[in-house]
This record gives sequence, structure tokens and C-alpha cells, in this order.
Amino acid sequence: MDTAGRLLRLLGLLQTARDWRAEDLADRLEVTERTVRRDVTRLRDLGYPVEAMSGPGGGYRLGAGGRMPPLLLDDDEALAVAVSLRVASSGTVGGLEESALSALSKLEPMLPPRVRGRLEDVSSTTVRLAGFEPPSVDPATLAALAGAARAQERVRFHYIAANGVHSERLCEPFRLVFAHGRWYLVAFDCGREAWRTFRLDRISDVVETLVRFRRENPPDAAAMVADGVAIGAYTHRAEIIVEAPVTEVARIIPPTVGRLAPLDADRCTLVIGGDGLEWVAGYIAGLPFPFEVVSPPELVTVVHRLGRRFIDRHPLG
Repeated sequence: MDTAGRLLRLLGLLQTARDWRAEDLADRLEVTERTVRRDVTRLRDLGYPVEAMSGPGGGYRLGAGGRMPPLLLDDDEALAVAVSLRVASSGTVGGLEESALSALSKLEPMLPPRVRGRLEDVSSTTVRLAGFEPPSVDPATLAALAGAARAQERVRFHYIAANGVHSERLCEPFRLVFAHGRWYLVAFDCGREAWRTFRLDRISDVVETLVRFRRENPPDAAAMVADGVAIGAYTHRAEIIVEAPVTEVARIIPPTVGRLAPLDADRCTLVIGGDGLEWVAGYIAGLPFPFEVVSPPELVTVVHRLGRRFIDRHPLG
């Protein structure tokens, strides 16, 4: 192997997010430890932050900063990156379309024919459903909140609620969740002294306060967002007893549609939201299990009315 190829191979080993003993690197590259040390020096001269480790035999790791190393990807990894760039170029995160297309134009010519063929298979058989494009988010907002969550620093931002009310929030960011084509922030709202979820496309003017925080017992961020999407976003909330084990019902009702909890081995409760009780009645009527309405009592009337309508429109005989 020539020097250039060996340096690329060494970079590939170092970027696997682990510490390497000099002896192990020498074995992998089929060279001496002295050659490994010289190659490490060459990488440092090229701007790559290779850190030395102390201890028996010594070792190396690739540090943060410096130049972006060339990525050595296998077929599946290259395909995943290419597909992700094509998704990003469609506008999921606003402002990244041009950058994603630019990166994709550099990546595609480098793909081996077998990977390029698989990418074209995916692209030629995938379509976007018109009218269901999710709102894009500002990449600067996404990056600022992700950085604050990782550093555990409070932020201030402007927020527009679903009812159109504008407010300024002081929050402690915890997690970012992507669900149903939208980005959500799960954070502790200092003004309301409670955990809240915020849609990122409604957040603007993020300001870092540089005030650190530490909060114990954070919530399950994914479950909190799912609960908000399934129930909190709607004007009506209903509770149903479903006469089937919760494991069976969960195969049909995802957490973003309703919240399930076991009652006993043969029954479970379903809490579901909707903009109208007619929609809720139609949804539960389509379940393949017997059910009983717990609340609200108005839903019972709607269910009866829906049942009579079905019978009147489709009489037997």
C-alpha cells in the first residue's frame, strides 16, 4: 500500500470513535509502529487533530476540530447519506436545500455503480404526497436549541402558540423530537414552572443566556411529544375502555393517535383527542374491539347517532 492509501486507511480507523494502541494500528496497516508514528505526524501536518494517549504502549485517537477528515463509508452507509441528503434537499429544514443539493452533487459522482443503482431505485420509486408538506424550520434555530440542550444552558425565544398568541419564553431545553414531519422541543418552561413541548416552526429569535442549569428527573421526551400530538393539540378529549389486551390494541393504535394504559389482562383504556366528537366516534367505531365510552357523556349521544345512521342507510334484507 502506498503512503497516500495508508494515510486514508489510518484516518478511517481513527474515525471509528475508539482509542487505538499503536501496536494494533501497525497490525491493521501491516507496517511497523515507527511507520505509524510517522503517518500520525503527516496527518497532523495536514491539519487533522490526532491525539496521543499515555499508558503502556501508547496510542492515538482522532480529536475534535481541525479539518473534516475524508469519510470512508461502506455501501449501506453511503446509500443512507445520499438518501438523507435528498430528503434534506426537499425542504424539511428550511435554508438547507441548496447546501444539501451541493453536497449531494459532490457525493453522487463518487458512489460506486452498485450504490448509485440502489439510490436510483429508491428515488425512482418514491413520491411525495402533495398537500402534506410539513412546515420547515430555521436551521439556525434548530442548531441553537440543540447546542443549548447539550450544554444545559437556558435560552429565551419568541413563541407563537396554536391559538396565535405571541409570548416570550425562558426555557431549559432538554430534547429535540422529530415526529410526523415536524420538529418539537421538549423543555422546562421557567415562567410556567412545568415541562412543555414547543413546535420549532413556531419558535424564533433564540437568545442564549449562558446560564447553566441542572434539572433532575426529566420526562420521557418522545412520550411527551406523542401525548401532545395525540391529545393536547385538539379541542376534545375522550376516554374509552377497550375490551382487549393493551398489547393487541397497541398494534393498531400508535402513540401519536392515542394514549393506552392497561386496566387488567383483558382490557385497557384509550385517551384520544379530536377537533370534533364525530371524528372520535367514527375512529372508535372502526376499531375491531368492543368498547365503552367513559367520557365525555356527549360522546355517547354521538356514538348512538352514528350507529342509527349506519343502520338506517344499510338495513338488513
